[in-house]
Amino acid sequence: MQTTIFRSLLSLHLAVMLFGAAGVIGKYISVGALSLVFGRTLFAAVSLAPLVNWHSVKATKNLAGTIGNGALLAVHWLSFFASLQYAAVAFGLMGFATYPIFVALLEPWIFKLPRHRRDAWMAVMVVVGLLVMLSDAHWQGGSVKAVGMGILSGLSFALLTLNTRDQSKSLSATQVAFIQNSVACLLLLPLVLYQGELYTINIKTWFLLALLGSVFTALSHSLFAYSLQRLPATLVSLTASLEPVYGMGLAYIFLGETVSGRTLCGAAIVLLTTSFATYAHRSITNESS
Repeated sequence: MQTTIFRSLLSLHLAVMLFGAAGVIGKYISVGALSLVFGRTLFAAVSLAPLVNWHSVKATKNLAGTIGNGALLAVHWLSFFASLQYAAVAFGLMGFATYPIFVALLEPWIFKLPRHRRDAWMAVMVVVGLLVMLSDAHWQGGSVKAVGMGILSGLSFALLTLNTRDQSKSLSATQVAFIQNSVACLLLLPLVLYQGELYTINIKTWFLLALLGSVFTALSHSLFAYSLQRLPATLVSLTASLEPVYGMGLAYIFLGETVSGRTLCGAAIVLLTTSFATYAHRSITNESS
């Protein structure tokens, strides 16, 4: 029993570390966000395909919803990797870290659930944290754009999370990930072919894209799904909130990116608020189920 829990915790932290490292390797790959996301979704879908239990796959009744989720995944990653082109990895990661707040604010409207005043206060605290982060930055500089794109990434991921509920009732986590990555890849294909950058990518970059899609997407997703089956959802969600911490640490080690004390203080406010939002959200969900 203890061995199973240890393996599950190890898998969970490794998955979250890989999630955070995706931004670091994404910044290292010298291609635009469009080509990068296309490559990531392509190799993620190819890597996930052998793991899908095709015998249990059911035809979806909501084709528009399936396509919409693939589009949201594309927007989520496009905006996230675009944020990395403006400033240090920390700013994009902290913008994305707002997604639990969006979930807490949007879920009552979408699913007709009771609203809670604390959600508004948590949103205010996240804004305060982001303002503290940006107080050292030039408002005309890339930091503001990076946070803005990160917030768009968080919003689109929150919508994707909420919209995935229906799919998750009839499909496994691996099947959902495969479908979403495949749809996102197909939607981006005409755009990336029209842009033309795809034709100029060298072998080294293709290898890095394959690494990003297979290890930092397919493998991390599989490890995360494994831990979710064996650990409490609240523990998994709170641990997932460490993604920006891992990301900033890896950016410091491999990219030499440093942030000021004020930026770290703002990041701490955001992380504590979103962790509380995740815990409160899970508690409400468990009580109502």
